[in-house]
Amino acid sequence: MSSEENTDSGGFADIFIKPSVTLSKWYVAIGAWGLVLAILNMMGQIHPTYRVSWGGLLTFETLADAFGNKDGAPVFVPGDGVFIAACLALLGLGLQSINENVDGGLAGFARSLVLNDTWPALVGGEDGGLMRTIGAWCLLLGFGFYIGYGAMHMAWIDLGVYSVSVTLVAFGFALNAASRAPPGDDTVM
Repeated sequence: MSSEENTDSGGFADIFIKPSVTLSKWYVAIGAWGLVLAILNMMGQIHPTYRVSWGGLLTFETLADAFGNKDGAPVFVPGDGVFIAACLALLGLGLQSINENVDGGLAGFARSLVLNDTWPALVGGEDGGLMRTIGAWCLLLGFGFYIGYGAMHMAWIDLGVYSVSVTLVAFGFALNAASRAPPGDDTVM
């Protein structure tokens, strides 16, 4: 055993309880998205005819039916409470970690969502070139399509909408990351 070995490691659980900044951003996104879906579900706006049972949906209908008829369904059930608590826990862990580890805390993080080098690439730019421009447009179209189509057609849980949105957002993130990659070696094929 070397004297330089880090003995502060708390194990595998620390990865999830004390997340990195990147994982914290995912926690915030998933927690906020889950809270919005839970609220839409309780308002009866998540789907035209269904009410979602989060306990049934997340356990693949082991605990309950995933979807029930919206007519006569209760506004709030215990599964909603568990789902909301889990989303709040993710959101809280993510925000706490971001506040501690990002320059400027939560305000700096919020500012970085709007003021960064991705969104100016929508109108073209030299930094990142065409790859960053296409990536920025994919992100905008993916998020815009999900929010717009979901709001117009109450299709917040539609698999087709997810398929289109996730594809665009994934390509946006990938192209954006690839535009930041250092240039390769000229001697490689």
